[in-house]
Amino acid sequence: MRFKLNLSLINRNQNVLPVNYQDELSAWIYKVINQSDPDFAVWLHDKGFSNDKKQFRLFTFSNLIVPQFEIIKDRLIIKSDQIALIISTLPEETIQHFVSGVFCDREFTLGDRISDAGFRINAIEALPAPVFADEMSFRSLSPLFVSGKVEGRQYAQHFSPDHEGYLPLMINNLKAKQKVFTGTESSFAIQDAALELLSPPKQKGITIKAGTPQQTKLVGYQYNFKLKADASLLRMGYYTGFGEKNSMGFGCCEML
Repeated sequence: MRFKLNLSLINRNQNVLPVNYQDELSAWIYKVINQSDPDFAVWLHDKGFSNDKKQFRLFTFSNLIVPQFEIIKDRLIIKSDQIALIISTLPEETIQHFVSGVFCDREFTLGDRISDAGFRINAIEALPAPVFADEMSFRSLSPLFVSGKVEGRQYAQHFSPDHEGYLPLMINNLKAKQKVFTGTESSFAIQDAALELLSPPKQKGITIKAGTPQQTKLVGYQYNFKLKADASLLRMGYYTGFGEKNSMGFGCCEML
C-alpha cells in the first residue's frame, strides 16, 4: 500500500534542513512504527524479511516533495507552505503499525546540529493501487541506487543506469525481494527484461550517517524510465522500491 502524508512547517521561520536528510527521515519512520509496536520495529530494523543471504525491510519513501525551495551549499531552505511525503510498502504489518503510530504523534523534527525543521502531519491519504502490466513507465521520487562488483576493484561500484550490469542487478534485486516476501522464486528470465531511459539521469550523492565514523556516501540517479519485466516484479518495485537501500530513502518511484 502507498500513503501520501500532507505536511506543513510548525514554524515557518524554522525552515532549513541539511540536504542529506534521508537518514533522519528513515529513523523517524522506525520511530513511528515503534510507537505502535516496539517489538515489530526492532524486528524490522534488525532483521526484516530475509533468507540466508539477503535482508530487506520492504518499504521505501520519497524525497520530501517541496514545490518551492532553495539550496545553499549543504542546506535546503523550504519556501512552501505545503510539503508532501510518499511512503510505500507491501507487508500488512508495516502498513498497520505505521498508520497507527502516525496517529499517536502528528509532529516530528528533522535536521542536524546546524539546522532543523519541525513538521506537522495534516493528513494521511491512501493512494489508489495502479494496474500493473509487463511494461510500465516510472518517474523516480528518490534516487535509485544500484551497486555491483567490478573485476579488479576491491569494493562494490555504484553503477549509473547506462552501465551494462545495471539492469541485471535491478531485476535480480526485485526477484530476491519477491522471494523473501512470497516464498516463491520468480521464473522471469533476465534476458527478457529491457530498460529505456526517458530522461537524462541526474546523479545525486547522499551521505549516510554524516559526521560519524560510519559515514558513507552513496551515489544514486534520478530519472524517468520504461521497464519491461514481469508485472509482479514491477509491482514489487513500485511498492518496495527499485534498486538497493530502499528503507534508507532510495528507489521510490511513481507511475508516469
